[in-house]
Amino acid sequence: MPFSAERLPVAPFDRVTEPSSVKILRESRSELLKPPLFIAEFCRRNKKKGLNMKVITMESSAFRSLTEQIAEIAAHVRAASGDKKAASPDRLLTTREAAHLLNVSTRTLQRMRSEQRIGYVVLRGKCRYRQSEIDRLLEACAVNEDAATPQELKRNHTLRTGGKPKGRRT
Repeated sequence: MPFSAERLPVAPFDRVTEPSSVKILRESRSELLKPPLFIAEFCRRNKKKGLNMKVITMESSAFRSLTEQIAEIAAHVRAASGDKKAASPDRLLTTREAAHLLNVSTRTLQRMRSEQRIGYVVLRGKCRYRQSEIDRLLEACAVNEDAATPQELKRNHTLRTGGKPKGRRT
């Protein structure tokens, strides 16, 4: 008897899945047609919470403009967070490292600290100096070679001479 598509016997379909090498599961056709448990569980939880998914229809041009606006906002947020990330890695230096960068002794650095000329942080009883604070101090003490205004010239003179008159004049 020739077999035709209409007369094929219908038997339960078995699929073998192997989530682990030891355990073999056999699922019937009716079990395969059921939604997976996690989707059904998700829907049931949403119904309990009163959350219902709704379909929103809109024109493609409106959708395009909405996605463009979202992309612009995302780019703005990325740029703003990138600025913070670039500015935030302010390395903490030890007293020796800071003294070496400033070309002063550790005692001079301690004196600068007590005169409040340099900011510092105390961690576990040890003084640490921010890299930005060292850079600020170096910038404040740098002589500007292209001084054009009288204020800049006076500042350069004060930096070079130490700001104190020399000799007997007071």
